[in-house]
Amino acid sequence: MSLELRTAVFHSLPQQLFAENYSLEGLSQAVLKKVEDQTLDVIEDLEIVDQERIARHFVCSTMIEMPFTSGAIDWQSLTKEFASSHSALPRSFVNAYECASWGYSLRYYLNQSDNPLMLVTIVDANLLGLEFWQHNENWGDSGFGVCTLLLEAVGDSKDDVITGCATTYNSTAEFATIVRRWSAKEPDCPLSLPFFPEHIRTVFDRMLANSKRLPDKHDDYGHCFGSDPWLAIIDEGMKQPAERNHSVLACSIALNGYYCLAKINISPNTRFHFSRHEGNLI
Repeated sequence: MSLELRTAVFHSLPQQLFAENYSLEGLSQAVLKKVEDQTLDVIEDLEIVDQERIARHFVCSTMIEMPFTSGAIDWQSLTKEFASSHSALPRSFVNAYECASWGYSLRYYLNQSDNPLMLVTIVDANLLGLEFWQHNENWGDSGFGVCTLLLEAVGDSKDDVITGCATTYNSTAEFATIVRRWSAKEPDCPLSLPFFPEHIRTVFDRMLANSKRLPDKHDDYGHCFGSDPWLAIIDEGMKQPAERNHSVLACSIALNGYYCLAKINISPNTRFHFSRHEGNLI
């Protein structure tokens, strides 16, 4: 019984997405086209019968919220712009839980569906060019990109996903305590944590000193919001391909206190890919 990671892909986007003259709608369509292309790339190696078994595809984001709530762009209108009508393309957008939205999407799907295959895409792109999203004292330099995950629930995987919200003023320390409690039960399962600058990372260094952890890649990529734990898994998987099945605990925490943990199984057949977009998106 496990949550199998079939494919994980990350395409890095530049901080400056646009040239001087751009429309928000045009830029949004360009980002969504990246999601569409990446989705079709992820499923292209699947048998047709498996492609048709993908019953849900969630798009999650931390920062792409204001354009929707302001009415500047409309999600339903955007999804109609998909050049392909493939059933695996996303129809649901979740941002209420910020960096932890992917975990809440997983939990919802596992509780609602008997269909084992699902897709989650995490998109964070500075559509409005706001300085707040480029650098912030809470997470340091930002990183942007599109992360797409193909997951398969094997058996009853509901207990492999944990979600919650911090109740104390120090949400990072509370989150680390929850992760440490889980890690104590499975000490051989490495942790894949959010990327933070050194002054925040010291909390993890202190409280999770006895736990196996994948490297923090903040110095390489910045804080990539909900994509962080998956980017660490992708980076590790490309450097050291799995020789046997093993588990990793993917962990995210949001600025608003929401958090999620997911025990993910990785096999020698798990496919990883990383690419970088050069220049402006439009």
